[in-house]
Amino acid sequence: MRKRGKQQVSLILAGAMAGSLAGCMPTQSKETTAAAAETQDTKAAEGTQAPGAGTEAAASADMEVNTTDPITLRFNWWGGDSRHEKTLKAIEAFEAKYPNIKVEAEYEAFNGHEEKISLALNAGSAADVIQLNMDWVFAYSPNGETFYDLNKVSNIIDLSNYDDSDKAFYTVNGALQALPIANTGHGFIWNKTTYDKVGAKIPTTLDELYEAGEKFAAYEDGSYYPFACADYVKVHLMIYYLQCKYGRDWIKDNALQYSKEEITEGLDFIRELEDKHIIPNSEKLAGEGTSELLETSESWINGHYGGAMCWDTNIAKYVDAVTDGEIVVGDMINMGEYHGGPIKASQVIAITSTSEHPAEAAALIQFLFGDEEGAVILGDSRGIPCNKNAVQYVETEGSLVAEMNEKLMAWSAFKLDIFTERAALKAPDGVYTLAIQSLSYGEEDAAACADMLIDGINREIETATAQ
Repeated sequence: MRKRGKQQVSLILAGAMAGSLAGCMPTQSKETTAAAAETQDTKAAEGTQAPGAGTEAAASADMEVNTTDPITLRFNWWGGDSRHEKTLKAIEAFEAKYPNIKVEAEYEAFNGHEEKISLALNAGSAADVIQLNMDWVFAYSPNGETFYDLNKVSNIIDLSNYDDSDKAFYTVNGALQALPIANTGHGFIWNKTTYDKVGAKIPTTLDELYEAGEKFAAYEDGSYYPFACADYVKVHLMIYYLQCKYGRDWIKDNALQYSKEEITEGLDFIRELEDKHIIPNSEKLAGEGTSELLETSESWINGHYGGAMCWDTNIAKYVDAVTDGEIVVGDMINMGEYHGGPIKASQVIAITSTSEHPAEAAALIQFLFGDEEGAVILGDSRGIPCNKNAVQYVETEGSLVAEMNEKLMAWSAFKLDIFTERAALKAPDGVYTLAIQSLSYGEEDAAACADMLIDGINREIETATAQ
C-alpha cells in the first residue's frame, strides 16, 4: 500500500508555500508581466511584433571587440554531457579566433542551477554570458536592468537573424534583455527494443497507450512499463491531456484557464495511468531515487521503462543513459480533438549588466549562436537554432532532436506562459511534485490535489505581478 504521513506532506507543502512567497527571486511589476503576456499572445496569434514593444530600443553603441588586450569572460550554462562537450569545443574555437580572450566555462546539470543563478545575480557576481530559462528573464529583470541591452551591441550580434516577435517578447522597457537559442516542447521517445520484446505497438493514440499498459503489466514479473514520467513532468502530461481535450491555453492574461473540475479530471487521468500500469507511481520512482531525473533511473537505463516524455533538447541525456535498447522518436499522442502541449524557448542567452566586457561577450554569443563555425560545432546540443543563419549549418540528418522538433512545431498550437515553470511550482519540493505525490500515495483525492495546484499557481501569478 502506498502511504506517507499526511502530517509530513502538510508540513512540506506549507514550507513550499512559504518559500514561494519569501524566496530570492525578485517580483515582476504588473506592467512588465502584462507586457510579456500580451507580447506572447500577439506572437502566437499574429506572429508579428507587438505594437510599441520595442519603440524605445537603444541604437547600437558601435562598440568594437577588443582583439589585443587580455580579457577574461565567464560563460555559465546547464545541460548534459553532450552539451558540455560540444560547448567546450566551441569555446576553444572562439578562443582560437580571439587569442586575447579567455573564456572560463561554468557548467553543471540543471538541478539546483537556478538557485545558484539567483544568488549570483542578486550578489552582482554572475557570469558575463549566461544561459537562462525563458521565464527567468522577466523574473530577474522586471525593469529591464539586470541584463545588458543587446540593442547596444547590434553591430556585433546580427539581430536581423532573430524574429521580430522574439525580440519584442524579450524587450523590457525598451531594453532587449535576451535572445532565444531554440524552441522546444515535450515530445515522446520510445525504447523500440523494449516494445518489440513485449510485443506491443508504440502508441500514437490514448487507446493504444492503454493497450500497451495491459501488455506490459502481463510481461514477465510486471516490472516493465510502457511509459514513465518524473513526478513534476506528470503535471506537464496532465496539461497536454487537458489541452488535447479542451483546446485552451493553460494560463492566459495572467489567469489560469481551467476550472477545478477540469484540473480534477486531469489528475484523475494521471492516477488512472498509474493504476493501469502505464506509468510508474511515485513510490516506484522514489524507490529508485529518480523522482526528479528519469534518465538516471535504473529502469530507464536497463530498458524496463519503454518510453518517456521529454524536451527535444534533452533527448541526448536519455539516449546516452540507455544500455539496452534503440531509442526512437514517436508521433505526438492523440488524446482528443485538439493538439495539446505548449512550445517555449528551450533556453535564452543574455549578457549580465555587471559584465565589464559587453562587446566581447556579444562576440561570444554571435560566434556560438549566430556564426557558421559555432553552429557546426554545437549542432543540435541545445535544440534546433532560432537564429536564421545558424540553422542553415546544423546537421539534422539522423538527428533525433531535429525529428522531434519538426513534429512538435507541426503539432503544437499553444505557447508556454511565463508562470508555469516558476521555481516554486516545478522545484523538487515544489507544488507540482507535492500535489502529484499526495495523489499517487493516496493521501489526498484528485479534488484536493487540484486545490493544491490552483492555489500554488494563483499564488505565483500574484507574486509575479505584485508591485
